[in-house]
Amino acid sequence: MKGLLRMAAGAALVLASLAPGLATTAALAQDDARTSEATGYTVGDDAVWGFYSAHGANATFGEPISREFTLFGKPTQLFENAALQVQPDGSVVPLQLTDPSYFTASSVNGLSVPPADAAMAFVAPTPDDSNYAARLGVFLQATVPDMWNGTPVDFYSTFTNGGGTAVWGLPTSSPKADPNNPNFVYQRFQNGILFYDASSGTTAALPLGDYLKSQLTSDSPLLKVAAASQTDLSDAFQPDVS
Repeated sequence: MKGLLRMAAGAALVLASLAPGLATTAALAQDDARTSEATGYTVGDDAVWGFYSAHGANATFGEPISREFTLFGKPTQLFENAALQVQPDGSVVPLQLTDPSYFTASSVNGLSVPPADAAMAFVAPTPDDSNYAARLGVFLQATVPDMWNGTPVDFYSTFTNGGGTAVWGLPTSSPKADPNNPNFVYQRFQNGILFYDASSGTTAALPLGDYLKSQLTSDSPLLKVAAASQTDLSDAFQPDVS
């Protein structure tokens, strides 16, 4: 019996001595999961990581392309396809990257994107409407198709699987073919643009987070406004891992 007690005590001492190392290993494993091998940036904010993970992670947002930094007074992190911002109550909201304050271009990487359609905004339901949830469902099914003009664009499936309105916001245009390439079809949303490529049969988000980063790292009108509006870019674009 005494021998068993000594063995148990010895095992407890061994486990106690290993505990700090195990905790460090677990922390490092978590850090590794949050750090992009492709870009070297880490998603360190727990709220941003939770939102990112809950809504498709890399498949929806792409790789992180900045550290968390202050943009217009709020903690913000850029991803290839999005920008996630922490609100005062701790919630996370995607920036409306197609809003004219962020996005004034008519093309992205040589792709001709549709402008916002005022008629779409006019008929979109608002949260103060009665039966808002039901109205919203009908509106989305009527305006965000999977099949458009005989083409399987898969916009509705990609939209819903990638977080729906929580990630994309509302549609702000109907699907539009690229005037320079009929194989390309786009649909604009408040927070991003979906892109269908018939040559590959794929549907994905355009990299509007990359576009925003390009505006914040060049002598752009947006950079000038941001610099005067509670924005700190001092280490925003220095990767955590080289």
